[in-house]
Amino acid sequence: MAISANHFFITLALLLSAILYFFKPMHVQDTVKGEVAQLELHNFTLYEVGVDGLKDIMIGRHGLRYDNRIEVTDIDYTDSSRLLQNNLQADFGVYNNKDLITLEGNVRYYREDGLKFNTNRAIIDQNRETITTVGPFTLEKLSEKAVGMDLFYDNKNGRSSAQDVTGLFDLTK
Repeated sequence: MAISANHFFITLALLLSAILYFFKPMHVQDTVKGEVAQLELHNFTLYEVGVDGLKDIMIGRHGLRYDNRIEVTDIDYTDSSRLLQNNLQADFGVYNNKDLITLEGNVRYYREDGLKFNTNRAIIDQNRETITTVGPFTLEKLSEKAVGMDLFYDNKNGRSSAQDVTGLFDLTK
């Protein structure tokens, strides 16, 4: 018995209809919650070069780049674009697109003229050239040393303010 073209197409149409009717599409849920990083780096060094040469170096153990920020574990950031080179180190840092760097955990700052401080949390505003620590801090420059709470340091004007300050200062100058 010969199969006509009509029988073939009817059988094919029935088979495709059965597939559409009996096989339901699977709904796969997204297992990733929240944001997904655009770039992930491990044990990295980033160099930023400007017209005048090397501007800054960022070293980290683990880094994640999102749309609006960069998160770095074990950050070591050196800024050479200022009059005095400075270095920041911390257990964790967040650099957002508004030139704000938030550092947390064992924060250490060093400037090439000998100014250094230690704290647990600091916010650096690169545009205004200010550093704000949250909580206790230790500040040292040459033989002078101070401890206190909530330091605000204006790098442009060389002014600082803090609360509950105790220190040793050389006032002979």
